[in-house]
Amino acid sequence: MQNRQLGRYWPRTPGCRRSLRHYDWRVHSPDLLIIGVATPYAWDVVESARRASRDFACIDNLGGADARLPSLALLDDSVDRSAPFTLGLASAASRRAAAHSVAGLGFRTPVALVDMTATIASTSEVGHGTYVNAGAVVASNTRIACHANINRSSSIGHDNMIGFAASISPGATLAGTVTVGAAASIGTGAVVLPGLTIGAGAFVGAGAVVTKSVPDWHVVVGNPARIIRVLEQDEGTLECPHC
Repeated sequence: MQNRQLGRYWPRTPGCRRSLRHYDWRVHSPDLLIIGVATPYAWDVVESARRASRDFACIDNLGGADARLPSLALLDDSVDRSAPFTLGLASAASRRAAAHSVAGLGFRTPVALVDMTATIASTSEVGHGTYVNAGAVVASNTRIACHANINRSSSIGHDNMIGFAASISPGATLAGTVTVGAAASIGTGAVVLPGLTIGAGAFVGAGAVVTKSVPDWHVVVGNPARIIRVLEQDEGTLECPHC
């Protein structure tokens, strides 16, 4: 008997949970790996993969993932490093670190995953490894770089530039011609007015209304948004390791 809650490929074992290392890749060859799933956000990515009818597997590279995740396996030498993958993480810092980590582990085929309920203009571009969550809208001539995260019901205006590993939180609104730097974060429900730049590594707080450009590695909050903190600049690279 199969335990459907824990995934199609795991038999129920009385008195204990299944061992993740028993995953048989010879039986199941997924067309998408979701890597970095020790976070509740992995479930959003799973739902988008299901809606797209993708045959996927969740790869727990660090341990600690929710055991209920379907087709869950630990990262070991049996995992095909050439298989297409996307990340199961939401935050900009985590996505940036994970992209470089998995590249170092030999994963070389990131692919974009766009939820079936999202709307992407035909003139816009979505970089490899990027995840666009349910209900997001991306207007014309916008370029979303690699490994970015566009979260639920966010609105990205025309002619925007979204940098590597940037994260746009649920319900955020970016007006036209906004530039978001690499690894920057836009908080839930925040609004960024037209023509502004959010610098690399910057953080816009939830509900903020940004009326002036934000320098690299600065934190802004409030309406109108004001600087409250300068973050310690990370010395790691802000470029995609798969480009």
